[in-house]
Amino acid sequence: MPDRKQQKKYDVIHIGEANLDITVPDVPDEFFTDDFSTFVCGLITDGCGGDAANQALCVASLGDRNALFGRLDTGMTGQRLCSLMEERGVDTSLIIRDANCCTPRIIVNVRKDGSHKFLVGKGINYGLHKEDIVPGTLDQTRILAIGSLFVLDTLDRENSVADALKFCRDAGGKVVADMTYDVRGLGPHFYEDIYPLIDFMVPSWDEAFYVTGLEHEEEMADYFLERGVGSVVIKLGSKGSFFKNAAERFYTDPYSVKPVDTTGCGDNFTAGFIHAYLKGQPMRECMQFASAAGALNSQGLGASSYIRSEQMVLDFMEKTPVMKVART
Repeated sequence: MPDRKQQKKYDVIHIGEANLDITVPDVPDEFFTDDFSTFVCGLITDGCGGDAANQALCVASLGDRNALFGRLDTGMTGQRLCSLMEERGVDTSLIIRDANCCTPRIIVNVRKDGSHKFLVGKGINYGLHKEDIVPGTLDQTRILAIGSLFVLDTLDRENSVADALKFCRDAGGKVVADMTYDVRGLGPHFYEDIYPLIDFMVPSWDEAFYVTGLEHEEEMADYFLERGVGSVVIKLGSKGSFFKNAAERFYTDPYSVKPVDTTGCGDNFTAGFIHAYLKGQPMRECMQFASAAGALNSQGLGASSYIRSEQMVLDFMEKTPVMKVART
């Protein structure tokens, strides 16, 4: 556990993707199949998106001191994202505003059953560069959250992800790394050299399958553990989640909910886990709180706009039944 008495400026620094989500709710199924040109949907809104930004907003809402360390453009999109984060208590002083950056914008098409499909707009120069990763920044946090592996842009191209992790670890911090789809074709083994620098790896089942080629979550966890990761959390969606490290292994059953929008639920899960871990809670309680945060996020539209406090999550846990899942 991180030392709660340890004097650091931040509880969490988030590195990774921030973008502007344009959420289009209640998209009729016919939109994806019919030849008609015009369809009616729900109220279209905008908000923060991207794994790192989603986690930062949730962690701030839960009451932890955090900052986003990333790059945004100098135009209206970058300003909108900074304003949204500052309103929720995210420290934006580490954000680099760059006129040569084009921040990605994503259209999130949400079906009436809560599932979604993304249209991802192209971004330019929106990642951190090697020269941005310097001593004096990442040693000021208890946790460095990577959100997420496979969307770190220039950090990947410049092979400098390890530098960020080392600065944090050398100062006594912990590293939590989420994962997403390999949209740039980096390859499943691209990050294997940094696994020993990761304290908690938090992929979904699909992402772990892509990296490991294995189908059972325990075997997936063993793959990462054998390569140096400290602990592994595998998100299983509607089937809950799985935790394993050298000391313990267990499943966490999911909360029974009817989703409004599943966008960002995995990011909120990770944020919930980080928050509970910072409080010094046992792993089982960290996983239960994470599960609640992910499920609660699905009850509103947007990737990171629904959860507003720790108490909101605790109230959800008290009144929402847990769905028992048969395990094989």
